[in-house]
Amino acid sequence: MLLFVFGLFVLVLLKPYSDIKPYVDMVFDGDSVQTSGDMQVNLYHDEDMEVRIKEIELDDSAVDTTPEKPHYMIYPYYGDRYGSLTIDSIGMKEYPVFCGWSADILECGIGWYNGSTFIGKVGNVVLAAHNHTYFYLLPQVKVGDTVVLETEYCKLTYIVKEIVTFHENDLTYIRQLPDHGDRLTMFTCWNNGRLGMSEYRLACLCDIVEREWKDVEVPEQ
Repeated sequence: MLLFVFGLFVLVLLKPYSDIKPYVDMVFDGDSVQTSGDMQVNLYHDEDMEVRIKEIELDDSAVDTTPEKPHYMIYPYYGDRYGSLTIDSIGMKEYPVFCGWSADILECGIGWYNGSTFIGKVGNVVLAAHNHTYFYLLPQVKVGDTVVLETEYCKLTYIVKEIVTFHENDLTYIRQLPDHGDRLTMFTCWNNGRLGMSEYRLACLCDIVEREWKDVEVPEQ
């Protein structure tokens, strides 16, 4: 097994990901990504901390397919399992999304940048993951693909509008800028098709097409 892993590492350094995909699939099965228990125990806060539920209002310009419902958001604590991400076109099925993107969180799933918009609100929601695990398939995403981001309180559907590469010091795509609109940004390290760390990033920019709110049980005050 150690020889196999070492051989895979050498291939990662020398070959583009498309050439080694059959070998990587043996380790990172796209249909059964391990989530380390989905971080059942949150190391960043006590289990008995209160659930933070608040009602929000969206302005008239926001996409809202359930306007007749009150909109309640469950605000996550850092390290919480926040939701799931599905991109059917590339075989990503309900990959776990966590609040935050520290090293330990990214070992367990996709990280939501806690400086970006909360999922459900209008703005730029930013997600990141490693290119050798949970965003290994991200380079296969194409313009026009459908992306579904779901939490306990809402389900958001996006369409991929643009795919870009940028330097790690360029914060344009993760900032909250007026021209970003109502969108989702997903990014990972970009090594010209090779796996591993890099100073460049590959990002998929997605526009929202549907925002569906779920029924949320609000605790009595």
